[in-house]
Amino acid sequence: MTGIQLLMLCFSTAASALLLISGGYKVIRNFIAAKFESAVAAKAAAKETSKTEGQ
Repeated sequence: MTGIQLLMLCFSTAASALLLISGGYKVIRNFIAAKFESAVAAKAAAKETSKTEGQ
């Protein structure tokens, strides 16, 4: 394997790894945000339910 081929192999490997990491980060971030929002909504609904039952 020549030096140019080795350089291209290393570059493509690094570029692929960075794309996978950035894409994976976005998916995980969106998943966590959705879970957080649903937990907040559930807590708000539970609070609202407890208010109406107390009256």
